[in-house]
Amino acid sequence: MKIGDAPKTPGAGRIERKRAAGVGTASAAANSAAPSDKIMLAGVPDAELTPRVREALTSLMQEVQSLRDQLTWSQERINELERLADSDPMLDIYNRRAFVRELDRALAMIDRYGMKASLVFVDLNDLKKINDQMGHGAGDAALAHVAEVLTANVRQTDAVGRLGGDEFGVLLTQADQQTAEVKAAHLTSAVSAQAVAWKEGGFVAHVSCGVVEIAKGLSADEAMERADTAMYEVKARKNSG
Repeated sequence: MKIGDAPKTPGAGRIERKRAAGVGTASAAANSAAPSDKIMLAGVPDAELTPRVREALTSLMQEVQSLRDQLTWSQERINELERLADSDPMLDIYNRRAFVRELDRALAMIDRYGMKASLVFVDLNDLKKINDQMGHGAGDAALAHVAEVLTANVRQTDAVGRLGGDEFGVLLTQADQQTAEVKAAHLTSAVSAQAVAWKEGGFVAHVSCGVVEIAKGLSADEAMERADTAMYEVKARKNSG
C-alpha cells in the first residue's frame, strides 16, 4: 500500500458495484414507469383513433365551439337589447318604463324594510320657447344637458329617467324629504350654472323641481303624481314672484 492510499475495507468494491447496479436498475425502472407523451383528442388517446373516428371527433369539437361562440354572441345581443329597451331613445338615461320599474323596486324596499326614499320631479322650463326661437336642435341640446347634469350629480344607487317630453324623474334612495329638497335645490342650480353647448356661446337652461318623500303603501303612479304636483307648485311660485 502506498503512502496516502486509504485502506480498503473488505468487500467495499462489491458494495460500490451493487450500489451502482442498484442505481442503474432504479433508473431503468423509473424510465419504464414514466408515461410517454400521447396526443389526446376529446380525451381519447391518439393510438386508439382510427382515421374515421378522428375525423368525426374533430368535426364534433368544431361544431361545439361554433355553438359556444353563437351562445356568447346571443347573450351579448340580449344584454344590448335589454339596455336599449331600458334607455330613452335620445338620452343616455332610463326611459319611463325602466324608471317606473326602479321606482317599484324602491317602493317594495320601503314597504318591507322601511327604507327612506324620495322622488324629484324635474321639468325643463320653456322648452317650447327654446324650440320656437332657436330650433328643435337647441331643444334637444337642452334636454341632453339636463340629463347629463342630473346623472353627474346623483349616486350610483339613485336613478334618473326621462318621463316624457320635458319631464325627468330622479329617484333618491336613503333620502327623506329634507335631504331630497336640498338635493333638488342643488340640481336646479347645477343645470343653470353651465351653459348648454349650442353653436356660438350656447345658452342657459332652467329647471323646476318638485319633491315628495315616498310614503309606505304608495304606488309608483301616485308617487309621480304627487311629485308632479309639487313641481307645478314650485313653478307657480316662480312665475308669481
